Amino acid sequence: MVRLDPLDQLRLQRGSVHLCRLGPRATAEFFAEVGHHIGGMPAILGLLAEYERRISPDLLRAAGGDRFPPRQLHSVPRS
Repeated sequence: MVRLDPLDQLRLQRGSVHLCRLGPRATAEFFAEVGHHIGGMPAILGLLAEYERRISPDLLRAAGGDRFPPRQLHSVPRS
């Protein structure tokens, strides 16, 4: 997994959840738009094919890998 700044990680998780709620068509259009903007459609299609080959949705769900881990909450002392 790619390491991200914690705030970027949170933004990515929230955006991913929103995108999944929009459904498969919106997800495909998002990937197409990203590929168009960065010129990376071959890389995106290659990664999608690799995920399709290697990852079973049922196995991923059974292992809990279909959800983000709970967010850690930190206590902030009052001054």
